[in-house]
Amino acid sequence: MTAAHAITHERRAHPRRRVLKKVKAVFNANRSVFDCIMRDVSLGGARLSCAQATQLPDSFVLVLMTEREMRDVRVVWRRLNDLGVAFLSPPRKALHLLL
Repeated sequence: MTAAHAITHERRAHPRRRVLKKVKAVFNANRSVFDCIMRDVSLGGARLSCAQATQLPDSFVLVLMTEREMRDVRVVWRRLNDLGVAFLSPPRKALHLLL
């Protein structure tokens, strides 16, 4: 496969960067919180690993613990314990962190 051929099959709008960050998926009016790991990120979204990936709703708030930020996200794909999310909002400061 040539480099040009590989590029034509890339569906992401933005290049991704590998990371390993603790994040939290928050939903149900802040009553439900699942711990997840962010595996890679781009300007448009991220790949998460979460033991409860199948239980997450189609949209939720993603809290980035290290950055003390949160973003609204929408699930675009799911595979076993992994899911891809698209960012729906710019990052905003988390007023309080969920520990």
